[in-house]
Amino acid sequence: MDDLDSIKPIFFEECGEQLTELERALACLENGEAGHDTVNAAFRAVHSIKGGAGSFGMTELVRFAHVFETALDLLRSGKIEASPAVLRVFLFATDILSDLTGAEQGGPSVDKQRSLECSKALESLSEISATVKAESEELITQVTTEEDIPDGFTPVPFVFDEDVSDKLAALVSDEGFEIFSETPDSAGSAAGHSLQADSPLDSVTVEAGYEKAAEKNSSVSSTSVKSSVALPASIRVDVDRIDRVMDLVGELVIGQSALREAFDNSNAKHQDEAGSSALTDAMNEIEQLSRDIQDAVMAVRAQPLKTVFQRMQRVVRETSLIAHKNVHLIIEGEDTEVDRTLIERLTDPLTHMLRNAIDHGIESEEKRIAAGKSPGGTITLSAAHRSGRIVIIIKDDGGGIDRRRVRAIAEKKGIISSDAVLTDSDIDNLIFSPGFSTSETITDLSGRGVGMDVVKQAIQDLGGRVSIQSETGKGSGFILSLPLTLAVMDGMLVTVSGQILILPVSCILETMILDRKSIFHAVDNVPLMCVRGNFIPLIEIGSALGFSSDHICGSEKVVLIVEDDNGKMTALVADSIDGQMQIVIKTIEKNYRPIYCVSAATILGSGQVALILDVPAVTATTEKSGNSSWLKDNNALSEKFAAE
Repeated sequence: MDDLDSIKPIFFEECGEQLTELERALACLENGEAGHDTVNAAFRAVHSIKGGAGSFGMTELVRFAHVFETALDLLRSGKIEASPAVLRVFLFATDILSDLTGAEQGGPSVDKQRSLECSKALESLSEISATVKAESEELITQVTTEEDIPDGFTPVPFVFDEDVSDKLAALVSDEGFEIFSETPDSAGSAAGHSLQADSPLDSVTVEAGYEKAAEKNSSVSSTSVKSSVALPASIRVDVDRIDRVMDLVGELVIGQSALREAFDNSNAKHQDEAGSSALTDAMNEIEQLSRDIQDAVMAVRAQPLKTVFQRMQRVVRETSLIAHKNVHLIIEGEDTEVDRTLIERLTDPLTHMLRNAIDHGIESEEKRIAAGKSPGGTITLSAAHRSGRIVIIIKDDGGGIDRRRVRAIAEKKGIISSDAVLTDSDIDNLIFSPGFSTSETITDLSGRGVGMDVVKQAIQDLGGRVSIQSETGKGSGFILSLPLTLAVMDGMLVTVSGQILILPVSCILETMILDRKSIFHAVDNVPLMCVRGNFIPLIEIGSALGFSSDHICGSEKVVLIVEDDNGKMTALVADSIDGQMQIVIKTIEKNYRPIYCVSAATILGSGQVALILDVPAVTATTEKSGNSSWLKDNNALSEKFAAE
């Protein structure tokens, strides 16, 4: 491998960044932010790709980038305007540029016909600019010719008197004035007169000038001068290396837990207060350093959602054109940071959901006007940190979910029976059923029954969940709740019927001893717990997981008050709380299979496998909905991890 081949990956990585910057700039232009800096950013992005591609001999990429760059230069110089038609050509060109870059990396070859069409469209912008310029020059010529001067006027030639400066000097001298300076007749004489230089200006002259300036400002130290021009230092690191460091941090956390458990056991046997105190301090320091390392690595892995959200502008624009609807996308919280792994896997689900919102959620212009709404629809894409998770909301101002129609289609397709008793939430969730579609005809956007079920599965694979809020005539909101990281988290250890389980600390509001006097039963016999005057559902974790009554023992139990993404509180009952610790998240699906009410697993310091509860799934259960095979799954998974 030669030197150029070794740096190709860096070039392609930079291409991705430049393409992202190009799309961002074009999105700004589309929103009316036609600043000079924005146009320059787009031009620089294409120019950088062209320059790098030239170094590697990527002829086709260089050729197309040059044509694209030339068209952008017309916009930069003000020869064409950023009209919708022009921006559509630029966005088309961005697609081709991205495809050409991908092809150079071994991806699919680019459709030559599409590439040629795009090149012609870009070149036509140059022709339009040339035509406008020619017409302007012709117009100027026409209005300044002698034949066009109205009758009664006589053209007078303008004569420049070269001796006017001499006459002026004589005049002011006679009046008692003195000329302090005069304009030289050429730039060369100006340099010779003012600087009295015998040679052309060069770097030495500049350095001398800098030294003189330094002498006049001797109070400024050399250190401050250097720091003022220093650029932020950064390096490019392969993602796999960062992932490797994160894996090692996970092993460090497990090892630290094992060390803590061994220390606690040893300390219980040997009551050496002096030595115990020193070891305790050392252990606490190690734990803090471990957490600091984890936070530092997580900060490196974290990325803002901006890169994904900006792509969605284009998805909305293109889908709106296909659907013949006017839809505006509002983005909020794009600077919210999440783990890089989530960023990479969010693009497809968000694309599906936005296309669905435009096709099924936003009404046609005629229906919106008839309903008293604005002709154009609005979709809001927002993100925020909430209860230790990342919450992404896709909300539209369309007509909402037609639940009667959804139910009728579900019955027709055999998804539900005609006598099934469903709540509004149950009906809304039918749209996530495989093969479900409300479209009667197959189009480029819908009708194949593929989409929302894929979205739900993708979000669940990330340890997240999807919920729906819809109101007829006002629109729908899809709420995605995802973990901030897929690596390490703080967990609360509890014991339920002899099993150690873990709840994410981020969803726990408070803990308390269960007071039987505070338990009440609603009309439907659902147990409620009164907490400071508020009645909230009470669920025994063991019952929800399907443990038999023989496994549930002990009258003095503990309660954990948890909160879901919508702020709803639930009281979960466990036998005891065994402490809080950092845990390394292990995916269940890759090691075993999905387990009821369980989101992941971890390895404790003792080597024992503990399951991490899916708290929202637990809070959605009743005592009758438990799964009796849960203990069997727990034991099987423990054997699986032990074998590895």
